[in-house]
Amino acid sequence: MKYRILSDIELKELENDFKHFLIANSVYDDEWKKLNQDKDKRVKELIEKFSDIVVEKALANVKFLEFVAKDSISTFFCSKNEMILIGIECKRKEIDFTKQPFDLIKGDLIIYKTVKPYKKKREEEIFELLESGCSLIQEEQFKRMDMAYNLSQQSTQN
Repeated sequence: MKYRILSDIELKELENDFKHFLIANSVYDDEWKKLNQDKDKRVKELIEKFSDIVVEKALANVKFLEFVAKDSISTFFCSKNEMILIGIECKRKEIDFTKQPFDLIKGDLIIYKTVKPYKKKREEEIFELLESGCSLIQEEQFKRMDMAYNLSQQSTQN
């Protein structure tokens, strides 16, 4: 198993797709009922295989992620061949990015940007980020972080 088993609710929502998947794997309705009734290990294997297919397809569509910690915010753009990270860290320990609102004074922030190629398959790295607490964000949020980074670079050059 590469990712995770879909929940019962997710499987229920994808019931028709799962039926097509079973047919494509030469498992028909009567046989599926018998496998379930006998608690055959093949049931788990088929559900795991289907889950991996569904999760991988969903991960292929992920482009932007964010991780918010008390003292930092990290945003990720997951392109085809590499991941771009823009991060903000706060020097003041009393600032908590997980709570709103907060006031920042120029000079309190460290803003950085880095690019790294994927070491594993793209979808596997995205899955690991999601499992570690990242959440999906819209492109606009990443663009705001990129704008903050670009502005910070201009102010350091002046």
